[in-house]
Amino acid sequence: MHKDETWQTYYSNGEPIVGEGWPAELGNPEVTGSDKIVGVAIVFLYRISDRGGLEVLWQKRSEKIDRYPGDFDISAGGHINLGESLVDAAVREAYEEIGAEISKEDLELAALHSFNRNRLAWVYMVNWTGREDSFKFDDGEVSEVRWVPWAEVDEFRMKFAKEPLKRDAVVFDLFNEWFLRHGII
Repeated sequence: MHKDETWQTYYSNGEPIVGEGWPAELGNPEVTGSDKIVGVAIVFLYRISDRGGLEVLWQKRSEKIDRYPGDFDISAGGHINLGESLVDAAVREAYEEIGAEISKEDLELAALHSFNRNRLAWVYMVNWTGREDSFKFDDGEVSEVRWVPWAEVDEFRMKFAKEPLKRDAVVFDLFNEWFLRHGII
């Protein structure tokens, strides 16, 4: 998070409130007691391994950050800035956090998920099969990445993920459904 950012605010149906933002320096709206809704773009990289199994990429949050230091999180993601499109935010966050160069065409919308009453998340999948793992962590938010076999994700999530992801089985059910619907598993 960059303190000088202004995050786009949304109506509960996911439509942006044109010209209205939330100052990042205030933190997430739910922390302040506000009823404002902000959006996040989440990118989940997956690949079919050399052994033929589905794997998903997790990032380990740096020990230097204030929220969930040292815990694992989904590949990349963050708040959508005022006036920024959903796909532009997803592309930007993937590059900023893990150095993944993706295009808008790489993004496959998997879900719109409400994490709480103040945050909507647009979740995108990106097929990383056959691409080089040249991830870099220049902004200090991430300390490492790890490919985890899909069959082991629930166990990994419960042991190593940040607390909100440990509680959020619904979103992982959505991912599983998405992989099944697209013939990936």
